[in-house]
Amino acid sequence: MAATLTGIRRGIEKEGIRATAAATLSDQPHPQALGAALTHPYITTDFAEAQLELITPAETDKQKTFAFLTTLHHTVAKQLPAGEVLWGASFPPRLPDESAITIADYGQSNAGRLKKLYRQGLANRYGRRMQTVSGIHYNFSLPEAFWQQLHQQTGSELPLSAFISSRYFHLIRNALRHGWVVPYLFGASPALDSSYLEGREHPLQALDNETFYLPWATSLRLSNLGYGSSEQSQHAISYNNKAAYLNDLYRLLTLQSDGYAGIDAGEQVNTSVLQMENELYGAIRPKIVSEDLRPLYAMCRKGVEYVELRSVDNNPYLPVGIDESQSHFLDAFLTYCALAPSPELEPEEMAIIQLRQELVATEGRKPGLMLPTVDGAQPLVAMGESLLAAMQPLAAALDSAYGMAEAGYQSSLQRQQDKFADSTLTPSAQLLADLQRHGVSYRTFVLQLAQQHHAVLQQAAVNADDVAQLQALAVSSIAAQQQKEAQDTLSFDDFLREKNTLSSTCE
Repeated sequence: MAATLTGIRRGIEKEGIRATAAATLSDQPHPQALGAALTHPYITTDFAEAQLELITPAETDKQKTFAFLTTLHHTVAKQLPAGEVLWGASFPPRLPDESAITIADYGQSNAGRLKKLYRQGLANRYGRRMQTVSGIHYNFSLPEAFWQQLHQQTGSELPLSAFISSRYFHLIRNALRHGWVVPYLFGASPALDSSYLEGREHPLQALDNETFYLPWATSLRLSNLGYGSSEQSQHAISYNNKAAYLNDLYRLLTLQSDGYAGIDAGEQVNTSVLQMENELYGAIRPKIVSEDLRPLYAMCRKGVEYVELRSVDNNPYLPVGIDESQSHFLDAFLTYCALAPSPELEPEEMAIIQLRQELVATEGRKPGLMLPTVDGAQPLVAMGESLLAAMQPLAAALDSAYGMAEAGYQSSLQRQQDKFADSTLTPSAQLLADLQRHGVSYRTFVLQLAQQHHAVLQQAAVNADDVAQLQALAVSSIAAQQQKEAQDTLSFDDFLREKNTLSSTCE
């Protein structure tokens, strides 16, 4: 089975704010030289007009993935307006008043107007500030040859496609159980700019006039102060199997929310708990690629194709926010989650998982921290060391499969084990130590890092063919957006009514 692991595919989606030389949110439109955000496959926008999203295609060759991610950043660095940089941290730079945060625009086609309306709904439901929090989504799939061998070894009587979907939910349950290690090891948002908290009550401490933090935090992005939904948290989503998940998703797509009923009709897609499938928050999601079907129906018909790990912070010390060593760990972790025993999740354990995430996000580096489990409280360090020890044989198998002697999977695993022995090695500890050592604010320090990366990325050695492809896509994506606008036949009201028609879970 180890030989099949070279077929692992991963793709990276990296969100990041365009920031000015004054460490503020850019008020400039999406640069035309980067193409049309609606139709460009690799360079788009997330919530805000100034919030880029850079996307690599799913690849088995990790070096190709990181080379392309670097080329995307290089292209952006070359095309940003003078003085602008791509902000390297998850929490934004200095934000203006809520109303001055411009929602991303996608033109006048029905598809473009729907994307904007969805974001207007997000703004009305959760506030614009929260939506400017950025992160990395790590898309991961195991190859069919891996699943075929596991199918035989387990003696499953399910058809292969159903088996694959069930094992992706198996993976997801384990990733939820053990996922607290991701913010502990890689969380890089222990501090934020004071403008993010304007008008909110919070438990954070002041580092200076512009910066708030928590001394033992790893990822405030994953805490209750970061990116999440109190409305959704009142509704359980099952990850025990595909049918249960889709039934719960359908319920939230059709359940009317009293809290959202007061928002004007033209200011959101609908009044359901979820306007669309994408609104479902969570550390990890099952996914499928489908151009012609909405995600709910596509997953019903075709099953799960990959998972999207959403709990990865942007690391402001790294030019592209993530590196290959971290990717090695995430590959090993997610593969381990697919193979380790994964009983169904009961509501009691789901509640414990939520509590554990909040604890690790807000005080994960606290010496002696105990984490709740179904078997009672256990020391974080012991839990982490035990998990990583269990991953060791898999890391060795991955190194063997890829022919890696140095700087491979076992090397990455050792680097993460070192962080449990010494929490000062984590990026969250490093960031707080640097802020205190240099006596600078969060916005000043992250801007300095972003400017350094900007200069490096402009000069980066990149693949000329990839650069040419991105230049061609910038032009063709604008033409594609214009074509969409010209080809629409339905009025937007009719288009929206069609999009809001859900007759059953599977259709």
